[in-house]
Amino acid sequence: MKAILWRQGAPKQKWHFGTVNKDGTATGCNAPGIPNYIITIPVSDVFYDPAIPADPAVPGDTGYTPLPPPPATLMGANFTIDLYTIQQMVLLSQAK
Repeated sequence: MKAILWRQGAPKQKWHFGTVNKDGTATGCNAPGIPNYIITIPVSDVFYDPAIPADPAVPGDTGYTPLPPPPATLMGANFTIDLYTIQQMVLLSQAK
């Protein structure tokens, strides 16, 4: 299994988190909470809401005014995804 994280202005990150590599060796993703297999995504990256100016060439286009940003407590928050949990969910669904 492979996870890829794309973030604007940042190089993409990749994680291989299956149970076995293609050469038959075990991967390092074999328990929950391993730092190398935890993805942290800032909430502000998910809810980025830029303004879009009106296009004068399009009749009736008023553009887009974003909503106010979330409270500061959310702007500093992160989504955390443990790839081991995802791995186990996939394996359980395949077993059914």
